[in-house]
Amino acid sequence: MKSIRFIVVRAILFLLATFNFAIAQTQNARALNWFKDGLAEKEPSKKIAAYKKALELDSLFVEAMYNLGLAYKKQQNYQLAEKWFSKAYSTKPEKLPTDLKQQILVGLGKTYKKLGKLQESEEALKGAKAAAVDRSTRATISFELGRCLFDQGRYEDALAELREGQKLNSDKDGSFQSFMQLVENTLASQRLSAAIEAALTSGNTKQAQALLEEIRKKESDEKKIAALAAKVDSSIKVETNRNILAALYEQAQKETAAGNWEAAITTYETLLQQDGAYKDASAKLEVVRQQLTEKQIQAQLEEDYAAGMSARREQNWTAAILAFEKVLKVDEKFSEARQRLEEAERHLEEENTEAIVARYYADGVSALNRNDLSSALAALEKARRLNSRYRNVADLLKEIDQRLQQKSKPAALATVASEQIESLYQEAIAAAEQNDWMHAVIALEKVQLLQPNYRDAVTRLAEARTQLIIIGKNIAGESGSGSSLLAVGGAIAALVIFPLIGVAALAPATRARFYLLRGNLLAAAQLYEKILSRRPDRVKLYHLLANIYLLMRRHDEQAMKIYKTVLNLNLATQRRDEINAIVAQNYLTEGRTDSDAIAVLENALKTERLKHNHGQ
Repeated sequence: MKSIRFIVVRAILFLLATFNFAIAQTQNARALNWFKDGLAEKEPSKKIAAYKKALELDSLFVEAMYNLGLAYKKQQNYQLAEKWFSKAYSTKPEKLPTDLKQQILVGLGKTYKKLGKLQESEEALKGAKAAAVDRSTRATISFELGRCLFDQGRYEDALAELREGQKLNSDKDGSFQSFMQLVENTLASQRLSAAIEAALTSGNTKQAQALLEEIRKKESDEKKIAALAAKVDSSIKVETNRNILAALYEQAQKETAAGNWEAAITTYETLLQQDGAYKDASAKLEVVRQQLTEKQIQAQLEEDYAAGMSARREQNWTAAILAFEKVLKVDEKFSEARQRLEEAERHLEEENTEAIVARYYADGVSALNRNDLSSALAALEKARRLNSRYRNVADLLKEIDQRLQQKSKPAALATVASEQIESLYQEAIAAAEQNDWMHAVIALEKVQLLQPNYRDAVTRLAEARTQLIIIGKNIAGESGSGSSLLAVGGAIAALVIFPLIGVAALAPATRARFYLLRGNLLAAAQLYEKILSRRPDRVKLYHLLANIYLLMRRHDEQAMKIYKTVLNLNLATQRRDEINAIVAQNYLTEGRTDSDAIAVLENALKTERLKHNHGQ
């Protein structure tokens, strides 16, 4: 009973003290009345009006200033809230009661935080905490101070403050514990972020990836995780590119050491197209190109010498002389070329002059067909010395002279050709990007024809051809009829229908077409050969088989038989000129100078002239 009375008396004394304190803040009764009206009002705007009336009557009314700051804070007008809290704190600093000082500083600290003035907020809250006597109040202020430190990124300080606050008031342990867990996770995330940066700096991308996965479990800020992931991905790309460059560089060196000059050149060119390529790669590429040139010169010497020896065995002395002379122009000491040349010249002196002229003429025409102007000039000059009126030797020599003059024109022509090649190359790239693989193949084949090994044209051509096969748009061989729709249909049949019904069940011609679509040239050729052996009257199959032989680069007896049939029957084929040139070369190798062989050679020459004139 006594304890209850004691509590009631304490409560009455507290209310009286508060009332007296309020009266002590102002001696103006009217100002006090307006202040009380403001306390009683629920509408913030009316509160503000009442507190302003009180301050008009007493400009030093600190409690009215403080409550006016609270009202503006509730309206989220933080600039005015800051103004009135600051004025309340600075008006009578020496006379401020401790509890009012603490309340003003808490309000000011929270307002500073809303305005983003975190250092000012920290100072105000520290002042409030120092002024607070009650443990529970100090714990509450510690919580706010911990949040302020957290927002500044001072996680260690924030954690220390929160732990202190938790000790002051165990009743709020749950709130403190949750926030402390967030701070600890953020600290761990910060350490992991620093570790990721260090790993990336040292080039250890695997460790950076592992740390990134760990930080995902602790960090809730998706933007921060995304930023770190972007850094890791960027570092991985850089490392991958570096590894690719290193692998290409090493591969190019291996190919060079093995004497695979073409492969080395292609690899160096691919390397130089990448960003950050090795600085000495360009110089090494030029060295390899020089080595390839020397290799090609040596290979040409050996080829010409072998051709001379072959002609010697066949007692084709004119061809042997031309071959050995060609060798000696490049290397006077090559093998036994000098002795073999003298031997061939001795044997040639024993032959009939007319036969010698015919041989030199045939050799010259064949060289012209191959666009080998130097060999053609040498052979036809010999023919003219022996018989200046023989056939059209004089005209052919004039034509050679014109061609040689064109070759010696200014380098501007080479520049135009280079621009044309690059234009075709870019055309092919654009076509590939549009998945127009047929267009890409055509353009890249032109590039290869104009300049073999141009940039990465070989690789791109292989890719384009592969894509063409995959989508069923390639027509192996040359049929001379049918539409693109039929081609696609044939490809679909090859890829879908044929596997269902079985290849063996199809007719031989259909099976041959299937093998062509699948790129199996040998199987297709064997089927067409079998069909023609039984039905030689199926004329349309000859040029198909000839096209397959051309793709297989066959010059054997069977292929020559089909090529000659195509020419004799005058079958329509876009590759007639190529076939004619092969047959002409075959006649020359056999040493035939009869009218049929000469006619074939001259037809090939006419074709070459037309190409040359068209090129002009």
